[in-house]
Amino acid sequence: MNNPQTGFAPVNGLALYYEVHGSGEPLLMLHGGIGASEQFGPNVAELAKTRQVIIAHMQGHGFTKDIERPYGYPQFAEDAAALLDYLHLGAVDVLGYSLGAGVAQRLAIQHPDKVRKLILVSGTMAYDGSYPEIVAAFPAMIEHAAQIAGGVAQSPLATMYPDVNWETAFRKTGTLESAHWDWSDEVGAIKAPALLVFADADSVKPEHIVAMYQKFGGFQRDGGMDGSMRSPSRLAILPGTLHYNILETTAVARAVEGFLSAA
Repeated sequence: MNNPQTGFAPVNGLALYYEVHGSGEPLLMLHGGIGASEQFGPNVAELAKTRQVIIAHMQGHGFTKDIERPYGYPQFAEDAAALLDYLHLGAVDVLGYSLGAGVAQRLAIQHPDKVRKLILVSGTMAYDGSYPEIVAAFPAMIEHAAQIAGGVAQSPLATMYPDVNWETAFRKTGTLESAHWDWSDEVGAIKAPALLVFADADSVKPEHIVAMYQKFGGFQRDGGMDGSMRSPSRLAILPGTLHYNILETTAVARAVEGFLSAA
C-alpha cells in the first residue's frame, strides 16, 4: 500500500477518508470492524496491479472520525454510495470483509445500480450466521468496551490510527452486531453476481455459508458438462485459514481476479 492517493469526502456529516491504489476498473473495498486498510494485507498491492482499488474508512474507523450517530449497516452503505458519487463513479465492483461484507450487501440492496460484481469475504447475511459463541460475544463487548479498548490502546493499531475512540468503537460495534438483523430475503433479490469467500475454519457456520450461496443462485443443480447450467456466482473455501487471517496472503486476491475477469 505504497503512496496511495488519499482524501476526505464530505458525505452524510462525515469527513470520510478514502485512498486510491493503482489504475484500471474500480474496485471498492470495505474493511471489517475496528481496523481499516491494514486488514486487507498484501491483497491491496496485488489487486492494484490491474485495478483501481478504492478503500474507504467507515465511520469511527481508521482515519474517519466518529460522529454522533450509531453504527448501522444501512447507513454505512449510504456513506459508501455517497463516496462513489463524490468520486464520480458509476457501477463498480465491491469487495467487503466481515463487517464490510454486510455493508457491501446493503449497498447492493439499497443501490443495485452501483454494484457490478460483489465479493463477500467471511460475511453473513444475518446476525446469527456465526457460531453461537461469536454471536454471544457482541453483547459482552458493549459491557466490557472500556476494558477491551484499554488493551487496544497499547497495540500497534492505536499507533496507526491515533484519533480513534476505541471504547466508543467497541461499544457501537457491539450494539450493531447485537441487533437482530436478517437480510435473507433481500439478499435473494440481489442481481449482481457474487463471489463468496470463506476460511475453512471461519467464524461463520457452514449451514449459513450454504444458505448464502443458495441465495446467490448456487447449489441449485448440477452445472452441466460444459458448465452452462452453473450459477454466475461462485464459492471459495480457502484451506488452512481463519476468519481472522484470511487476508494475510494473496489467496483472496487470486480468487477475486479470476472472478472479475470471467465473462
